[in-house]
Amino acid sequence: MGYGGYVSAKLPPPKPTEVEAAVQAVKSLEAVEMIHKLVYNSAVSPKEEKFRKVRLSNPKVKAVLGDAEGALEAMTALGWATEEAEGESWMVVPAGKYMSMQQVRIVEAVRDKLRSEHKDHARHATAQILLA
Repeated sequence: MGYGGYVSAKLPPPKPTEVEAAVQAVKSLEAVEMIHKLVYNSAVSPKEEKFRKVRLSNPKVKAVLGDAEGALEAMTALGWATEEAEGESWMVVPAGKYMSMQQVRIVEAVRDKLRSEHKDHARHATAQILLA
């Protein structure tokens, strides 16, 4: 029995916001880590132009974000917009909009969860090998 004769209840977790759901839909740890780096740099140095845009044809960005399911949608949900400039596609933080540390924490939470899942998966795979 809990305090005052009441039984303690475990409440269900709150429903994720639209931004949290979009970031949680990305299942690639590498993509989430890149999204974290981009959002963090933009939040810490909001006036620095190089942190406010990403060229989607960049080989590393294309391999990590372009091929990961839901990565570009997560970037859009976080506030980035797709633009065509100089004959190429870019993800940019629109003028007058800034990334916040709250957005950084949302991405960090998903990143930490994915890291934990990867460690658990590796641990279970190792245990299966040892038991076989």
